Order: sequence, then C-alpha cells, then structure tokens
Amino acid sequence: MSDARLLYVSKLYDCEDPMNDLFNILTEALNFNSRNAIFGALYYGNGYFVQCLEGDRNKIEDLFYKKILKDPRHKNCEVLYFEDVNDRLFSDWHMKYANIHQDILGFFAEHNLDEFNPYTLNAETIPQFIQILASLNDHAYTLKAS
Repeated sequence: MSDARLLYVSKLYDCEDPMNDLFNILTEALNFNSRNAIFGALYYGNGYFVQCLEGDRNKIEDLFYKKILKDPRHKNCEVLYFEDVNDRLFSDWHMKYANIHQDILGFFAEHNLDEFNPYTLNAETIPQFIQILASLNDHAYTLKAS
C-alpha cells in the first residue's frame, strides 16, 4: 500500500444554513475517516471548500470519486493536487477544521489575490498552502459551540 495526499476544492451548494451543513460534513468526514485511516483538514471560507486528504492511495481515490464527487453539498469539485507521500502532515487529525485565518488570507494577499479563492492555487503555491493548512489549529470545537 502506498500513501497519497490529495487536495481538492469545491463550492458549497446554495443553502439556508451553511454552518449547519459544514458541521454535518465535518462530522461525517470524521466518522468515515477514522474507520478508514484517512487523515486531513478542511478549510472553509467565502463559500469555498479546500480539503487535504492523506492515507492509503486506493482509499483516498475511493473516497473522492465515489463519495465526495457524489455529495450534493459540493459543486464544481476539482482535484488540484494528488501525489504519493512518505510522511503525513495531518496524522493528528482524521479531519481537522480550520476556519478563516490570517495566515491563509496573508498567503492569498502575498500572491496578489484579494480574497480566499482556492481555485486560484497552482503548482507553485499548493505546497506552501498545504504547509500553512497543516500548521493551523483545529477549530472543530468552536464551530460546534457557535
């Protein structure tokens, strides 16, 4: 088995309560990922998702192509990055949630982007973005509490 890291982006479908849907997505991801030894982080802002997943390559592919792509809460889902890895950056979290953070906003500003839009990430900026995402604290509790 080989481990892989996948980074994808999507838009949240139009809904009345995006925070409730976001909480449900995180809860489902945590339950599924913990049973399947998948790790990662989800970042949400401006109606966009960006999620990094790590684990067995076959399990990551199955999760993305058979589950995430078919989830009606995501639209315009697109893989930006998929590579084999020897080490995991997210091994402490089956699904870490990171909300809007100054480091991410600063990263986008540094690359001449006015706001968070993960579709603008490219081969040059993705590795740095993943490193920043890995360094952020988990905000799942604050999402639940709000």
